[in-house]
Amino acid sequence: MSEQPPWPDYPAHVPDPNTGQQYPQYAPRQQHAQPYYGTPHFIQPAPKKKPALPWILAGGGVLALAGVIGAVVLVSTLLGGGVKANMVAAPVTGASFQYPEGWLRTDENKTVINSDGSQPEERFSAINKVKDATALMVYEGGARPEAAVTPEKIHTAIDQGLAGQLAASPDELLYYRSTAGFGCLDDFGYTNEPAIVERDGMYGYSYGYTCHSYQGNVTGEYFVAYDSTGVSHRMTVEAKSSEWASSKRLLQSITASLHPAA
Repeated sequence: MSEQPPWPDYPAHVPDPNTGQQYPQYAPRQQHAQPYYGTPHFIQPAPKKKPALPWILAGGGVLALAGVIGAVVLVSTLLGGGVKANMVAAPVTGASFQYPEGWLRTDENKTVINSDGSQPEERFSAINKVKDATALMVYEGGARPEAAVTPEKIHTAIDQGLAGQLAASPDELLYYRSTAGFGCLDDFGYTNEPAIVERDGMYGYSYGYTCHSYQGNVTGEYFVAYDSTGVSHRMTVEAKSSEWASSKRLLQSITASLHPAA
């Protein structure tokens, strides 16, 4: 994930210098859309700031943890075809979730931040193969806000974000996913319309999508939420469409396993 902002804001549109097409002037984490295996153009880290609740509105960059080692817990989850696969616990502290055993962690020791200096506390990403990867997942967790957080503030922020996502144009939707996952190039469409999700003390929204990417046709799911403490959680799970079809239950179980830290 990382990943697109949890929702779009709408600053002034600016023309692409090469095509003249109008795009919103966001602060993407890299200068140009690249697949996950490309070499991002990272900007220099800025002094870390303690966020208030609106951090999630800033979107953009994240901090990738370096060398975190956690206890590995094995469980069994069914693939779409009925084949069992071991799942392991991800080594993050602000949440708990599981991903398939054998997937390889990526983006360690790298820092990506927003132009305003904001950044999440944690980032974890993994792929299923060293070469010719056909599936991936990205998690990003924010810092606990210093300011007081209320359910009303959380609901307002998420509801505004969902409204912005639903109002986005096709070009904007494609733009948001162009620097996430495998990198959408065209043919973006929803498989599940953006909708509110409320579970495990989290309030957020999610959607499913397809697009044509650097790896061919892909299918994915995106989830973003606040927990009751105001910590933000974002997750993207994506795979080539053929793999999504054959392993849908396994891939969806990654997002379903996400819980805030106790």
